[in-house]
Amino acid sequence: MSTSWSSTRAGTRRAIGLGAYALAYAIALVVLAREPGASVVEPLFVLGVLGIAFPLLALLLTRATTATPDPIAQPRAEAGAALAWLAIFAIGVLGWGFSALRAAIAQGTAQELAILAAKLLAMVAIPVLILGSFGHHPRELLAPNLRWRAITLPLAGMGLALFGFQAVFGRGLTTLGELGPGVVTLAWAIPACLAWMALEAGLTEEFLFRRFLQERLSAWSGSGVLAVCVASLLFGLAHAPGLYLRGAHAMEGVAAQPSIAWAVAYSIAVISPAGLLFGTLWARTRSLGLVVLLHGLTDLLPNLAGFIRTWG
Repeated sequence: MSTSWSSTRAGTRRAIGLGAYALAYAIALVVLAREPGASVVEPLFVLGVLGIAFPLLALLLTRATTATPDPIAQPRAEAGAALAWLAIFAIGVLGWGFSALRAAIAQGTAQELAILAAKLLAMVAIPVLILGSFGHHPRELLAPNLRWRAITLPLAGMGLALFGFQAVFGRGLTTLGELGPGVVTLAWAIPACLAWMALEAGLTEEFLFRRFLQERLSAWSGSGVLAVCVASLLFGLAHAPGLYLRGAHAMEGVAAQPSIAWAVAYSIAVISPAGLLFGTLWARTRSLGLVVLLHGLTDLLPNLAGFIRTWG
């Protein structure tokens, strides 16, 4: 009886997570569709690839992998602390903090290093300190967990899929072609940019949203699927203040200053599906090193030309 009840409860929580994500995504599409000249083709394409096809591929590539969740003695308290810090971070750091840094430091290497330092502090160091107050050791939290026999297949398979997706559908190769770097430049820039993106985007975002947030939500809710869905929505929503306050909308083809509703809808419809992919990989492997490397590889092509301009 208890096993049947546990199975029913787990199924209910799974359905709640998937239903909440689907509802939030549908509302976001409606908001975006009302924008002048807007199209929902891109968001639906991103959802289909990053939010559905690639997570299914991740499940296939990790079918022989077993992962042990973090031991969490106070799941509700830790999840509450993670959610509270994420709210402060999204508004205070992603929204206003980075704007202040960019205003104070001229664009270039100094600005990039300052932003990296701010990210490492806000997205890694402070979460480590918060979890340390609950008895977690930094060495355990930051362990890459690179079990090569278990992660080689998902690393290679998902790496090729993500790189191919960016090469075919992203703007990175076009931007790189316009820059026209030589072979010697590419020889140092590709590995250097990959290492930079794995640190600047991969470690910071994956530690914050997977190790810090998703792992606590999973322990609190008792459902890995619900945790993936909620963490993915929050992953997207955390970008909304930056889209609205820092003018990041200009990179997305929006000419005029957008509304808060647009920033929230865009963050859910276009950014959150990537959270479903990396959340699935984390839930299946608990390998911080794997998701960091794949995140860095995902951001390689889109950022390679800019990296060469800044550091070349």
